[in-house]
Amino acid sequence: MANPEDKTFQCNLIDPTGKLLDCRVTSVVLPAHDGQLGILHDHMPMLCQLGLGIMKVTPAAGAAAQPPSAGSTPGGGGATLGAGQNDVFFFIDGGCALVAQNSVSVIAYDALALQDASAERIQPLIDKTTKNIADPALSSTQRAHESQRLRALQRITESHEGT
Repeated sequence: MANPEDKTFQCNLIDPTGKLLDCRVTSVVLPAHDGQLGILHDHMPMLCQLGLGIMKVTPAAGAAAQPPSAGSTPGGGGATLGAGQNDVFFFIDGGCALVAQNSVSVIAYDALALQDASAERIQPLIDKTTKNIADPALSSTQRAHESQRLRALQRITESHEGT
């Protein structure tokens, strides 16, 4: 439950590889299916379909995150948060988010901790997406989604090459 003095709430992020994040936060910004959604302490309860984009998490002072599970896949990777650490970002591709009782639970179809992202780690995702785009059985909607995913992954790779 929430501590009214510090205005924090619990945030969990889960993808098919397991729990990527479990910590106290002061804010979360999600890529909803229809735009960005910001969540603060005492947000109204809701269930939201996620889209493709970046999830921004602002950890609370002294937040401790659940470490990633061993055997993460190339798309996985967890985030470890510490006191005074800056925002943490995740690439999210679909899923849902539940906001209730000062807790946010995000279940993503695919998620990648961007602080763990490197060209070597993202390349298998790019290769898989490129292969999916070439599939003649894809509908135009699916092809558009895969193309958007490919562009997002390429932008992430380019932004990490400069660091």
